[in-house]
Amino acid sequence: MRASEQDKDAGAIHALLEQASPVDRTSSLPLWVQIKERLLGVIMDVSVQANARLPSENTLCDLLGVSRPIIRMALDALVTQGLISKVPRQGIFVSQKRQEVDYVSHNKGLFGEIAKGYSVTTKVLLVERANPTEDEVKKLQLPPPADVLRVRRIYYVDGVATAVSTLRLAGHRVPGIEAWIKDSVSVYGIMQERFSLTVTDSERWFEAVMPTREEAELLGITTGQPLIGIESIGRTKDGLPIEYYNTVYSTTKSRLRVTAG
Repeated sequence: MRASEQDKDAGAIHALLEQASPVDRTSSLPLWVQIKERLLGVIMDVSVQANARLPSENTLCDLLGVSRPIIRMALDALVTQGLISKVPRQGIFVSQKRQEVDYVSHNKGLFGEIAKGYSVTTKVLLVERANPTEDEVKKLQLPPPADVLRVRRIYYVDGVATAVSTLRLAGHRVPGIEAWIKDSVSVYGIMQERFSLTVTDSERWFEAVMPTREEAELLGITTGQPLIGIESIGRTKDGLPIEYYNTVYSTTKSRLRVTAG
C-alpha cells in the first residue's frame, strides 16, 4: 500500500474512532478490553484495508479518552491475535483481513472439514483412556464395561490458533489407537486405515458460547470474546456412534462458512 493510501485509510480510521461510543467506567469489563473491542470494530470495518496505518498511541489516548497504558494493553492484545502489527519507527498497521474458512460437512471430522484451501495443523493437549461419564455412555451408546478415549487438541489455521476440540471415541471399537495419535495427524484417517471404521453420517449443533479461561489462553483471546460452539455425534454405517466431540471456534481471524456435501 502506497503512503497516500495509508494516509487516506488513517483518516478513515480516525473518523471511525471519533464515532466510537465512550468507555463505561462503571462496567466490570476492564477499560483495556473495552478499548480493544472498539479498536477491533474499527479495523474490521469494510472501509479499512489491510496495511492501513492506525493513529499514534498519543492520538488514540485523545480520541478514546484513556491513558497510554490502557491503549498499550489493548494494542498488545490485538498484536497477539495477529490483527495489527507494530513496526518500529513507522507505526501501527492493520494486518490482513480475516479469512473465510469453509466447514464442509463430509463426515471427516474437524481436521478434514476445515483443511480445504488452508494449512491446518493440530497440537495434542491430552490423550486418555478412561471410564466414561454418564453423558458419554449415552452419546456413544457404550455397552458395559466399555471405556472412552478422549483426545483434546488445539487447531491452527494458517498458523493461527482457531479452535479447541475435545474428541471422544468409543474405546472398545478402537483398541490401542492412542499409539498413533500425534500432532497434525487426523484421528479419522487412523480409524479408517487401522480399524476400517468410517464416519458415514453425523449430527451437529451450533451455538454461541463463552470461552473458559483455559480456552481463552489457548486461543489468545479474552474470556469476554464469544465463540462458536460445535457439538457433533458421528456414526458408522451400522448406525452406531463412534465419535462425539465438542469444539469452540474463534472467528476473530476467520469466519466459518457451513455448507453440506
